Amino acid sequence: MNTAFIMLGSNFNPEKHIELAKEKISELYEIESVSSEIITKPHGKNYKSDFRNQAIKLLSDDILDDTRSTMKQIEKDLGRLPDSKKTGIIPIDIDIIIWNDQTIHKDYERFDFVRKCINEIS
Repeated sequence: MNTAFIMLGSNFNPEKHIELAKEKISELYEIESVSSEIITKPHGKNYKSDFRNQAIKLLSDDILDDTRSTMKQIEKDLGRLPDSKKTGIIPIDIDIIIWNDQTIHKDYERFDFVRKCINEIS
């Protein structure tokens, strides 16, 4: 069994999209815990509105690549488009930050809110 810490983020109808993402993830994986939500100002010139962010800790029987592919499919299912970063509208962003106690995503070091959310549930 693999343990993953995943960050969810949205700046477009975020309450709805984060809840839908958690529902879809919970259909496929066991969610062990969920952090508080944190509102952050956007990083980057294209983003127009604040982001709502939340971490989840889940258990996966899949390997990392399969889990990552599943998360990308959930993003697409919830309206994430290839040009979302260009338009600045992110219905949902799902990133695997830690996989089996190994940090695999640079956002853990880049952003205090990522560490805060993950540390809350680790």
